[in-house]
Amino acid sequence: MPHEKKVSELMIHLTDYPHIPYWFTIKQAIAIVKKASLGLEGKLEPTILLIFDEKYQLMGSLSIKDLIRGIEKKFTRSGDWMSKEWDTPVFFEGLFTAGVKEEAEKPVGEIMTPVKETAQANDSIIKAIYIMMEKDLTLLPVLDKGTVVGVIRLNEIFNEISKLVLGD
Repeated sequence: MPHEKKVSELMIHLTDYPHIPYWFTIKQAIAIVKKASLGLEGKLEPTILLIFDEKYQLMGSLSIKDLIRGIEKKFTRSGDWMSKEWDTPVFFEGLFTAGVKEEAEKPVGEIMTPVKETAQANDSIIKAIYIMMEKDLTLLPVLDKGTVVGVIRLNEIFNEISKLVLGD
């Protein structure tokens, strides 16, 4: 009978995965994502950061989409007064770039997404796949005895599945 791998066997350890405290600014978070992507030739850069409190308890996550949304001025969002298929009105041009640096000084705690799902280090990969597919997640924090020890991403799961399918 083949060995069914555990989440801990595929996870990226927390010491190897970018994570920051909730008081870091959006600007600092962007710099960390960019720095983490340097030298990864051929690997996917981290598109989600984990956010912790001062007691090193997991609070949330921060995706690239969250970062962009965090620097977006409220006036660029569509509302009742604007169609979703609108062209950028001339009077909006330049206002986005003018406000980006100001908005980037906000703490990431204001824009993070709270973590609702986790996996246990000794869970089977099957359970992690189920949670990620059911909740439409690309990353799942991994806990061991209540402490975050790493993350498992769809990328690692896909690589494991491809080995099974292709016989690598």
